[in-house]
Amino acid sequence: MKKIIIRIVAAVICLGAIAAGLVYYLSPDTLKVTAVERGTISPRLAGTGIVEGDRKLTVYSDVSGVIDDRFVDPGDRVKKGDPLIGYSGESQQDQVDLAATDVEYSEKILGAATDSRESYQSKLDTAKKKISECEQVYALLEQQIMSLNSGVYLSDYELKERKKSCEAEVANIQGEIAKDQARLSKVESDLKSMELKGVNTDEQKKEVDEYVQKAKKYQEEIGDMNKSISGLQRDVICLPQEGMDPKTHDRYLVLQNNLDTVMRIWTEAKTDRDTSQSMLTAYQEIYSDEQQVERNKLTLTQAEKELAKAAGGSTAPADGVITACLVDEGAYVDKGHPVIEMQTSGGYKVKMMVSKYDIPSVHEGQKADIALGNVQYTGTVSKINQAAENDSSGKAKASVEITVDTGDDLIVGLEADVTVLLEDTINILKVPVECVYSDDDGSFVYVVDDEQKVMKKYVTTGLKDSLYIEIEGLDEGAHVISDPDAGTHVGEKIKEEMQEADAENAPA
Repeated sequence: MKKIIIRIVAAVICLGAIAAGLVYYLSPDTLKVTAVERGTISPRLAGTGIVEGDRKLTVYSDVSGVIDDRFVDPGDRVKKGDPLIGYSGESQQDQVDLAATDVEYSEKILGAATDSRESYQSKLDTAKKKISECEQVYALLEQQIMSLNSGVYLSDYELKERKKSCEAEVANIQGEIAKDQARLSKVESDLKSMELKGVNTDEQKKEVDEYVQKAKKYQEEIGDMNKSISGLQRDVICLPQEGMDPKTHDRYLVLQNNLDTVMRIWTEAKTDRDTSQSMLTAYQEIYSDEQQVERNKLTLTQAEKELAKAAGGSTAPADGVITACLVDEGAYVDKGHPVIEMQTSGGYKVKMMVSKYDIPSVHEGQKADIALGNVQYTGTVSKINQAAENDSSGKAKASVEITVDTGDDLIVGLEADVTVLLEDTINILKVPVECVYSDDDGSFVYVVDDEQKVMKKYVTTGLKDSLYIEIEGLDEGAHVISDPDAGTHVGEKIKEEMQEADAENAPA
């Protein structure tokens, strides 16, 4: 009997265990859920950027010449005024030497020309004085001779004809004198120019001698023709000479000798005057000596400045970091050729590429968190470039510059992690970030329907922050599964375990 009771109890226990197992197996699983709620999202835009100086600078060669020294390499940090490039200065020194020679030579020409001009001016003044004196004496002698001739028998017609003939011949000779004077001026001008340039070779000396002989020839011809004119003028004055008594004739001869002397002096004075005038004119036409000296001095000053620039070399225009050296030692560069590229260290920025989808949310003045390794910095969006650039994959993106708030010396070119703090969006429907999944058809969530079954629901997402994401396609209060096993329960009934909303992001 006792054994039967024991068996019955054991059977009851087994049946109870089986029933309990069936109840556990057939009861729905419990999953964590959260309700779609209204609230505020503080979105973040995360990405990477490159550290740069706040300003890029290109240093250009100050002079044309050969690079003697390059004092920096890419990555070097420099201070304003530090030497970057040294130049040989050889070509600049050559220009200084040449300009100095030109100044010396032009001053020599100026000195010689000044002395010659002064000499010819003195001769011209003396000749003019003699001519004036001769004119006065000539007029007096002419009056005296004419008074002696008043009693001589000669018809007016014959006197006029002889005088007219003499005057015509005088005019012809004066024309020839003018031609010879022009030739003489040209020869003397060329001769002076040759002398100032220097006469060194035998051929040059021979050429100078030929010019000297030409000048002498023209001078002699002019002198002879002036003498002929004087004779003709004297003949005109002395007409007629017949019929004089001995006393009058003696007086006439004295006056005639005096007249010859005056005419000779007068002729020589006119020759000196004409020659001096032609030479003074030639000097003024051929040489602008003072202006040439000033031009050469200005050229020398400029050459000395270029030499000083070469000696000083190219220096850093600001504190910064050298990013590229565009020339090597021994290279020849023209003035204005780029030689160094650098970035200033007065401040730093991070350049970040942003897609066309995210750029509408970025604005100047927004704050940002910047991480360089384990060091954290803050920053501010300072510029959104209006021309797109291609990123490393070739896609066109907007370039955003973020100024870093730091006084440290950062290493330019490093990659930094950037998080831009976008503007808060309030009173929107949101769910926790971990509730949203995606596949080839888009974003979706798992929701609990009215029958407590798990359903897959495609939705539209928007802004998000570290906790929540904006969502469209669900009603406020809908239950969204936050349990990671939700995908294995699609179509099944479940029990809900409601999660409490984060206090800071509770519905408004």
